[in-house]
Amino acid sequence: MKSSTFKVVLAHLLLMTIASALHGVDSAKSSVAFNERGVIVDVHSFFTAVDQSAADLVVANKSVAGKALVTEDGVFGFLETPENEKILMNTSNGSVVQVKGKLLREGALLHVDALESKTQVPLIDFARYRTDKGREVVLEGVNKCQCGLDVGDLPHSCKLGHLHHLETAEGQIYHYLQFARGQDFFLGKESHFKPVSLKARLLPGHYLLVSEAEVGE
Repeated sequence: MKSSTFKVVLAHLLLMTIASALHGVDSAKSSVAFNERGVIVDVHSFFTAVDQSAADLVVANKSVAGKALVTEDGVFGFLETPENEKILMNTSNGSVVQVKGKLLREGALLHVDALESKTQVPLIDFARYRTDKGREVVLEGVNKCQCGLDVGDLPHSCKLGHLHHLETAEGQIYHYLQFARGQDFFLGKESHFKPVSLKARLLPGHYLLVSEAEVGE
């Protein structure tokens, strides 16, 4: 997939990558307080728009990257940090929880300060998110792990592995579903801190189902 726009913004994306080495310094991003009840889901089996079986998927990293929180307000991913991993380790698909923490709106990403198990299922229109077909998008940015991903004032760490997200020049952050080439980009194979151009289906929670991709130098 060739794109003249991809070539035009290449220099800008490279500069953004260098600047991100000073991760968290002078970031324009700021989290907001989060306190909602919802249900933990497995992101690889949740969306019906994914026409591939999650049962056949060999997940490359069984961290919190495979979990999301669904509330009445949306779908939210968890930043892959040791803090989140520890708090969420005993939750499973379908767990009802109250989550208190911080939300980075630019990536629908959560840092959890406290989690409480609940028995009463909240009133959530699951079909609204589960059956959302998403939309086809073309996105350009840099494939970053938390060594340089700008998550504002959220705690960040690559202790769970160098797990990647797409960060655009506008500061939006997107997350890879580990189907087909999405897994390679999640792991940063041949794309670690490189500019990329992706054609993908964008699903709730900033999740991407990658169909085509191009990696710059």
